[in-house]
Amino acid sequence: MITISRAIASIIPFVYAVYLPIQSALVPGFSTRYLEMIALAIYLYSAFASLLLFRGLDLPKAQAYSNLLAAVLIPALVIAQRFASNNQGIGGWVVMGTAVFLTATAVRQRVFQALLGLVFLIATLILVYGLQGLTSAGLAGACVFVFAGLGVSKGMARTIRDTEKFKVIEVQSLSNIAKLKAADEERQARLGQVLGSAVPLLSVIAQSEQPLDPELKQSAKLVEATLRDRLRGRDLLTPAMSAEVQRLRSLGVEVVVLDEGGTEELTSSARAELLSKAIDALQDVSEGRVTIRSPKGEDFKLTVVATVSGQAKPMVSVRL
Repeated sequence: MITISRAIASIIPFVYAVYLPIQSALVPGFSTRYLEMIALAIYLYSAFASLLLFRGLDLPKAQAYSNLLAAVLIPALVIAQRFASNNQGIGGWVVMGTAVFLTATAVRQRVFQALLGLVFLIATLILVYGLQGLTSAGLAGACVFVFAGLGVSKGMARTIRDTEKFKVIEVQSLSNIAKLKAADEERQARLGQVLGSAVPLLSVIAQSEQPLDPELKQSAKLVEATLRDRLRGRDLLTPAMSAEVQRLRSLGVEVVVLDEGGTEELTSSARAELLSKAIDALQDVSEGRVTIRSPKGEDFKLTVVATVSGQAKPMVSVRL
C-alpha cells in the first residue's frame, strides 16, 4: 500500500493559504493597517497549525476552538480596518483564507468547530453587508471548500475505521498462523519422541521369529498406550501424571488421557496444581478404567472419572 505523509500532503494547501493574502500585503500603506496586520498574523498561524502541526489526523480540540475564534476575529478585524480607511470591501483573501483553515479543521475530524466557524463567517458578512454579502467576496466558493472538507472528513474517518479493522484481522490471522505452526511443530516433536520410544520394541518384534511371550506382549501394550498418551495427552502428561498413569497401568487399569485444550490458558504452575489434585483423587483406584480429560469451553478445566465394570456408580468422578 502506498502512503503519503500528512505533512507532505499539506504543503500545497499551505502554499495556497500563504499566497491568498499576498495581494493585501502589497497594497501601499499596509504597514499602517494595524488591525489587518493582526488579522493576517492570526490567519497565518491558524493555517499553519491546521495544516502542518500536530501528529495524526485528529486536530486537538484546543486548536479547533482556536480556529473557531479566528474565524470570528479575522473578518471583524479586517472589516473594522477597511471601514476606518473608508473602504467598504472586505478583501477576497479574508473569506477564502478563513475557508482554508476551516476546511482543514473539518478534514481533521473537528466538524462542529468548522461548521460553527462557517456560520459565524456568513453571519458577519450578512450583518455588515446585508444579503449582498452572500454573493460577494467569494463566499460561495468558501462554502464549497468547507462542505467538501466535511465530505473528505467522513471518507477519511471511514477509511481509518476500515484500516483499523483490517489491521485487527491481519493480527488475528498472523496469530492463528503462528498457533497452527507452533501446534504443527509440537506434533512433529511429539511424533519424534513417540517414534524414538517405540522403534526399539518394534525392532525386537520385527526380528522375532517366535510367538511373542507374555512379557513382550505386555511391553507392546504399554508402548501402544504410551503412544496414544503422547499423541492425545499433550499438556496433561507432566512427569507426575505420567508416573501415575504408569502406576495404574501396572495394576491392570485401563487409562485414557485426552487433552482437548481445556488447560491451555493456565500457567504451568496452575496446571501442575490441578493435575496434582487429580492424582490425589486416583490413589485408591486399582482396577477398571480411568479417563482423564480436559474439555475446552467448559466452566471446569479437568475431569477425572474412574469406573469398574459391573458397578453403575463411578469410583471417582471429579471436576476441577
